[in-house]
Amino acid sequence: MSSIDSNVRKQKGRRAIRKKTEESKGLSITSLLDVLTIILVFLIKNVSMEAVKISELPDMQYPTTVTVETLMDNALVTPVKLYTDRVLLGMDNQLLGAPQELIEDVDTRSIMLEFFQSEMSEIPEDRWDEACLIVQADSNLPCAYITEIVRVGTNTGYQNIYFATLEEADWLSSYASASFE
Repeated sequence: MSSIDSNVRKQKGRRAIRKKTEESKGLSITSLLDVLTIILVFLIKNVSMEAVKISELPDMQYPTTVTVETLMDNALVTPVKLYTDRVLLGMDNQLLGAPQELIEDVDTRSIMLEFFQSEMSEIPEDRWDEACLIVQADSNLPCAYITEIVRVGTNTGYQNIYFATLEEADWLSSYASASFE
């Protein structure tokens, strides 16, 4: 006989009682859902407020963009490349100097002005309104350097000034995250 059979026989006439395990209390998620609902409402409100800040205004005319191919097909383009350590002018990438010299050195600005004037002199006068200056700048440069190039370019007669940028597919999320910091 096995030991199980002997235990059952000893308890003959008595009912075997098994110990029931305590039922675990259920976790109430009601308060958690309340908190998540409040957070969700807060996030929706903030996102909709950010959209209002950058929405299109009906009475404003926005500038247009131009592709690289369109600009380079146009012979009336003068590129300026600003790196953190140097500034290059024209299609031949003539070294102008360091970006800091655009603000600190009068001779550097004079050289840039003369270069822009020589570029404009090669363009027929009836096509001056088509001439454009394209600025390619490192994103880590202070805006003052770019402003100086724009100032000299407009004083020379460039009516169209474009800034080279890269298209960011997810620009809205990076804009929103930068505004919350």
